[in-house]
Amino acid sequence: MDKFVRVYSGGELVKGPNGVEFGDLSEQGIWFKAAPTYSELIDAVYKKLGLEPTTHDLRAQGRTNVGGGAHRHFIMVPIDDDMSWSNYVNAVFNGTDWNCLEVYVQAEERPSAEPVSPEPALLDSEPPDAQCQNTPPQHPEQGAPLFTSSMVTANAPTIHPQHARLGKTRSTRARAGIAGRFAGQPGQYQCGASGTVDTTSYLLIGLYDDVHRAHALASGQHLTELNPRNREPLRFDKRYEHYLRPAGLMGLANICRAGLPSIDRALVSALVDRWRPETHTFHMPCGEITITLQDVAMILGLPISGHAVIVNKTESYIELYQRYLGKAPPSDKSRPGLRVAWVRAEFNKCPEDADEETVKQHARAYILSLVGGLLFPDASGDRYTVYPFPLIADLENIGSYSWGSATLAYLYRAMCDACRRQSDQSNLTGCLLLLQFWSWERFPIGRPDMLKPKFPNVDELEDDRDRPTVGLRWVVGACTYRSAPARCYEHFTNEFDLLTDDQVVWSPYRQDRVKTLHLAPICTQDSHLWLTQAPLVFFFMVEVYTPERVMRQFGLHQECPPPFRDTSVELHWCCRGKVRSDWADKHKSFVDMWEVKEQHVIMEERPYDHANYMDYLRWYRRSTRIRLCTPRVSNGHQDGASVRSATADDEDSLRASKLRYTPRAHLIHSVTDKLTILAKEAVSQKGCSRGECNAFIERVTRTCVELVGELGGSSLCDIAAAVPDSTTIAAERGSDGQRDTEDELNNSMVPDQENESGPVPEKRTRFQVDHTQVDSTVHSRSPSKRKRGGPARR
Repeated sequence: MDKFVRVYSGGELVKGPNGVEFGDLSEQGIWFKAAPTYSELIDAVYKKLGLEPTTHDLRAQGRTNVGGGAHRHFIMVPIDDDMSWSNYVNAVFNGTDWNCLEVYVQAEERPSAEPVSPEPALLDSEPPDAQCQNTPPQHPEQGAPLFTSSMVTANAPTIHPQHARLGKTRSTRARAGIAGRFAGQPGQYQCGASGTVDTTSYLLIGLYDDVHRAHALASGQHLTELNPRNREPLRFDKRYEHYLRPAGLMGLANICRAGLPSIDRALVSALVDRWRPETHTFHMPCGEITITLQDVAMILGLPISGHAVIVNKTESYIELYQRYLGKAPPSDKSRPGLRVAWVRAEFNKCPEDADEETVKQHARAYILSLVGGLLFPDASGDRYTVYPFPLIADLENIGSYSWGSATLAYLYRAMCDACRRQSDQSNLTGCLLLLQFWSWERFPIGRPDMLKPKFPNVDELEDDRDRPTVGLRWVVGACTYRSAPARCYEHFTNEFDLLTDDQVVWSPYRQDRVKTLHLAPICTQDSHLWLTQAPLVFFFMVEVYTPERVMRQFGLHQECPPPFRDTSVELHWCCRGKVRSDWADKHKSFVDMWEVKEQHVIMEERPYDHANYMDYLRWYRRSTRIRLCTPRVSNGHQDGASVRSATADDEDSLRASKLRYTPRAHLIHSVTDKLTILAKEAVSQKGCSRGECNAFIERVTRTCVELVGELGGSSLCDIAAAVPDSTTIAAERGSDGQRDTEDELNNSMVPDQENESGPVPEKRTRFQVDHTQVDSTVHSRSPSKRKRGGPARR
């Protein structure tokens, strides 16, 4: 079917229950003698529509199904060159039952008077270096591979096909629309009376946004927490150490022996909401941040150097179990994987008088429980992932593989999948232990208070490889959770919406922070590979690693904007689905790139520069969605009367005691936005006329009345006499009257501290709404520990 293409034109796309639909568009079919190239497709479309390349430009988008199983959900992907066309074709025919090439084309007449130039409205507001990097090449290389030689340095970006179309000639109306969207307006479907679909969005998001959890939250939908999947390993035996040390798994085993913490599902769910598959980074209000190979090595002590974790299986798993475990499980063809219950029953305790071969069999089972239960957990929850078992079977060579990069690839893919799941009880896999420890190291949100850790005495250890890793400090000391208004998903989502630059620990592994830990050598032995741009490989998974987007985490200069590398829709389509045994052959090109990973290391020597990072933040805030919280309760007031709060309802204390935490991020954003605008307007009032001053005073008064209404509203009666129109202003505002001021604030809401480290005092007002008054308290906040409000009133 790759020789037949359905072409739709002559109207607008519409949004239906299963995503993008073609509605009443004109449909025409085009047959080709062989699978067409991009140029052949465009030439055929020109001929079919009766247009000339000299008078019209064609914009093409392909429709593809990103749903799973019986659930179909269609999105549009841009098609601009041979590479994007090839990726689209492969995505359509790679394991989906919707094997049909459907292309939507828009013909735009070339203006005769307008010169061909880049987007002036977009480029005028960007820093000079951003203007240079955002201008796409005029002649993109045909058939360019996913990874090119330009990826070796951070100064030679590869332009994503989605963004390459920005350099094409457009009508004035089209340019104005794009400039408006990229200036910071939400990239959502415009489903008005016509029900048309806007298929472009922010610069950094778009391909997955219509099904992303962040899009749903920003639209006011209520989502539930994800269901984390991981399994505790088998019982440890000291005889296993002989095999764990050379395998590079001693650090992980020590963490498990000390006692694994429970996974905070609210915290990890709030993190996944901010994960973007387009960039493989978390989009926080203070910039991009991600889990890197450095984090994997320092927290879990896993090896980074070594071969890619992939192999072509030559024997059946039953034969492998019989040979290397000494027994095989009962036949079960319902689902792939090895039953956890069977492994625990047979190998949880190694006999005291076991011979060497029996110890090896139990050691393999223990390593399988570490790898299959913690690093690569199966979504079912009752089975171990068995893909790595052929590598585990050879105990002498386990350490020759890069378990760290494979763990990161698996976690990346798990978050890429989970961030697009919105149903109740959706699963989250991947190494959640790494995700949680990483969050605790970086953010104050959800972090437990840690008392003095009780590390083992390194002088008494038999081997340096038994020394602790950074992750061990979270389990060897007594950790207590801070009191919060409610330890719930909404609370963490709200807190991440308010995250500021000074609250993030950008460099948690500085020498002065970890010198007292006496870390194992494996934590730092592969530091020369932390900045490689080679792809991360785990059997059927290949994930793009993008350290160039988070150079501040390494204390280095951040390019503005960072080079954009395609994380590949095609690679995200590769899943185990139909079990196959030739993944090493299918992904040979990526495996070869990993084998020469030293050649793809970013050679950046410039240190972190705060002024440069502020330029990056200004570009970043225009390029992505940084706010997810929306109002969940109404504080609107009419006629100066206050609305009685449920927390103060003396007649129903039981109902009040069951109230959930109410997010405040939208309230704080609204207040800061309006005050920022007033401050900017006040600067421009110098030397103005009396009439202009009076108008400004009126705007200030109106804004103050609106803020009083938002912060409680009961004080409106106190200013009603002084401001006669105050009740009218509050009534006009309504319960949902939060203004869209993000466009005006992108360049003014950037942190203004002068250096990265050291406490930066910042004031915040906490509002506790009562039925008679508004109680306002000022707190100070430091980067290391942030004060929060007390528990919600019961």
